[in-house]
Amino acid sequence: MSFLTTTTEWILGALLLILIVLVVWANIRRRRIAGGGFVTLAAVRTQASPRWRLGQLRMGASTLEWFTIGGPSSRPKYAWSRWNLDLGLPKRLEEDIPGLSDPVRVSVRIAGEASCELALHEDASKAVRAWLESSPPGYNTNVA
Repeated sequence: MSFLTTTTEWILGALLLILIVLVVWANIRRRRIAGGGFVTLAAVRTQASPRWRLGQLRMGASTLEWFTIGGPSSRPKYAWSRWNLDLGLPKRLEEDIPGLSDPVRVSVRIAGEASCELALHEDASKAVRAWLESSPPGYNTNVA
């Protein structure tokens, strides 16, 4: 065997190992994000960044959280408290966002101030609105 063949095999082996590690990490990250509640695809657009960014939206017991699609962190990029959150009416989105079919745009307000906009599937926007209007598990269970 020549030096070039051995080096090429080592490089291909290292690239394959890196690919396997990335796939395993992406699967672990996805499971950690999905383990805390309902998760759906959603894009976010803030006042600082007018470009839509695709990610995952999770509804927890007391927070609505948005995670980036890629990246090493399993922490949310944005988190909104259920108690201060106000969602606008869904409006048909004319822009095309890859990964989202027929999205609607929903404005997100925190304590009356505009925070950002979410683009998500119409059924998911109904689920988020229902989550916002309902009580979390164990909260006010003794209300008559």
